[in-house]
Amino acid sequence: MKSPVRKPPAPPARKPPVSATTKAAAAPSKQFQVETWDTEKEGQRIILYADSGMGKTTICALLPNPKFVNFNGGSDKILHPVTGKRLQYIPGVETFGDVRVVCHQPGLFKPGDSFVLDTTTKFEDTGLDWTLENIPHEKGKSISIRRIEDYGWGKGYRHLYDTMRLPLADFDVLIQRGVNVVLSCQIQQIEINNASGQNYLCDVPKLQQAHGKNDNVPAVWALYNEWADHTFKIDYNGVQVGEGKAASTGERIIRVHGKPDFKAKSRSIPSKYPVVSFEHEADDSIWRMLFDEAWKEIE
Repeated sequence: MKSPVRKPPAPPARKPPVSATTKAAAAPSKQFQVETWDTEKEGQRIILYADSGMGKTTICALLPNPKFVNFNGGSDKILHPVTGKRLQYIPGVETFGDVRVVCHQPGLFKPGDSFVLDTTTKFEDTGLDWTLENIPHEKGKSISIRRIEDYGWGKGYRHLYDTMRLPLADFDVLIQRGVNVVLSCQIQQIEINNASGQNYLCDVPKLQQAHGKNDNVPAVWALYNEWADHTFKIDYNGVQVGEGKAASTGERIIRVHGKPDFKAKSRSIPSKYPVVSFEHEADDSIWRMLFDEAWKEIE
């Protein structure tokens, strides 16, 4: 007679291991809550761009208590359009590092002031100087770097892009302290890749363009435009082109919201006001629209 087949006892039930993610979800280290944004005490991030001679420095002089850092911007030659007085500036700011230090130095700015970098286009040249001095070749310091192409195809432009990211954090220190940061730029035309049809030209602030195959190195101008709360373009009103010649009334305007052929935006001025007047040197309409919300009186 065969003995009965005995089965081994079933193993005790085991709970599956708890992953680190599960633990974190079960016992969160942070407690979150919903609040309403309150940015009234913060400064404004502003880019103002136009061709040379269009009045960038003049309109910046009408900002609330402007203090200029001059990189070939012309603030040393301009008088205040209303008071006729010389403009305030911060002397001795000559390098990329100097601008970053200015943003952190106590006592230079108080809430409500406006820090004007005039022009940021020229300031970018100091960013290139800093890059060449501080970023070595990927193969070591034995390879001399004297120009951006010495890094190898396209690599120097990526280094410059990364360098120009640095001041944005410094500018934000001023923003949090209630200081407006205004970046004055020259103008340039770039070609926009259009997936739906032909490429087209677009006016943008004159900072480094995209580089490389398929623009794999991003554009500095796009980085700064994304950072800004407002990007304003000074332009002529009613420009008409005929027989290869352009003409207008000569009246200047400030474009507040963009179109395919130029970049402009505002996060607080409604889109129903795409253009603001700049009829004469003392016309501060754009700043009254921005800081005083004068557009509410129009409605």
